Formats: sequence, structure tokens, C-alpha cells
Amino acid sequence: MKKYLSLVLIMSLLFALGGCSSSAEKLTQIQKNQTLSVYTDPNFPPFEFKGASGIEGVDIEIAKAIAEDLGVKIDIQEGKFDSIIMALKGGKGDIAISGFTITDERKESVDFSDPYINSVQYLILLDGSPIKIMEDLAGKKIGVAKGYTGSLLIDDEINKGVLQGTGASFTEYPSAMEATLDLKNKKVDAVVMDEYVAKNIVSKNTGLIELGLKYANGDIASEEYGVVVPKGNPELLARINTVIAELKSEDKIKDWVVKFAEV
Repeated sequence: MKKYLSLVLIMSLLFALGGCSSSAEKLTQIQKNQTLSVYTDPNFPPFEFKGASGIEGVDIEIAKAIAEDLGVKIDIQEGKFDSIIMALKGGKGDIAISGFTITDERKESVDFSDPYINSVQYLILLDGSPIKIMEDLAGKKIGVAKGYTGSLLIDDEINKGVLQGTGASFTEYPSAMEATLDLKNKKVDAVVMDEYVAKNIVSKNTGLIELGLKYANGDIASEEYGVVVPKGNPELLARINTVIAELKSEDKIKDWVVKFAEV
């Protein structure tokens, strides 16, 4: 029995050490390759978009700051938003940053950094629209961007929330801008999208307005963005959190939001 217990303890220790080794593997791999591979979907201005010098935006600046802290180069990889987390989970890339809302469901597959920005869901509407709150979307056609929080929120409200049984429906689009084009063509009655993206779109298109999405009881649909990291990499996550804390303390993230909203 003693020999059996000793064997169990040895095996447990080996598994524990193996876990420690794997947790450091991603950071070690990044430093060995001297490159931080970052996945993003450049269809979410001002956070990521295709500009004159390539993929630009708030999230890209954050990723550059992380790479600089690690002392490595950055390699931006383009992917579809709704498939990036699965790609990262499958071993592609080192981190992802693309306006990802921190949710319990996503935490089952990946880890998240500390939040780097707080955003609320917004309505994009035609000027003069009577829609003011979530409940006003009853019976309406709603446009959302596939995989984004607005899509998850509206789906939830239609299936078991305040829009259930009202005849409301939603259509998913590859991007917020494509949904907005259908709004302008009156194929949908409203678009639900993250605050900063909604404001950016409205500022560059006439005939549109944006409103913070609230409920009749005054509740606000809010969310927090985080950097996505493959599970089991606490050392890398700690380094990223340190960078985020420094950027927030210096108000650099807010400055980048203003800067890229004007591009």
C-alpha cells in the first residue's frame, strides 16, 4: 500500500510539473520565435480596420504595446470574428484582440485579460425613427454583426427575453457597416452594435442617429472588452494585464479611441 501511495504521489507531482511547463509554453514560444502572432478581424472601427498602412486601430496599438513589453515583433493575422476563438483554441496564433466581449461562455474555451475598455450596446437608427428602447424593437427587423455581442443579446431577447413572442426578428451580417447599409435601404428597422463602432458609423453617414440601448426599466446593456489568451498561460496573461494597467493609467487607450474614430 505504501508503495502504491508513493507511486500515486510521484505521478501527481509529475502531472503538476507538466502543467507548470505547459502553462509557460506559450510565453516561451513567443520569446523563442521573437514574434507575437495576433489574430483580429479588421471590420470593427475604430478598434481594427484596414487603413493606409495596413490593419490599424485601438486594439492594434494595444497589441503593439504588448509585443514591445515582451521585446518581440508583432505579426497581425486576419481572421473572421466568429471563428477566431476556435482558431486560437486550436493552436493558431498566440493571442487575439478584436473587440471581444468578456463572457462566461467564452471563458469556457479561452482566458481573458483584465478589461481594457467598457462599452455599451447602441442602436443605429434612421433619423426620425420612433425606436428609443429595447422594448420598441418588438415586431421589428433588426440587423446585427455575426458573432458580436449585439447578435447574442438580440437572439437572447427574442428567444427568452422582452422581445419573445413579439414578432421581432434579426439578420446577421459580416460587419456592422453592411447591416447599416440595409438599414439605409430600409431592409431592417434598426442595427444593434457596440457603442464606439456605432458612433463611428453615424459620424460618417448622413441620415443616421445613434442611441445607447436601454430597457424600459432603465437598465443598460453594457460589456467589457478583453484580450483573448489560450487557456493555461498565466505568465503571458500576467504580462498582458500589466501592459493594460499601464495603458489605462496613462489614458492611452482613451486617446487611441479618439484618434482612430477620426480616421
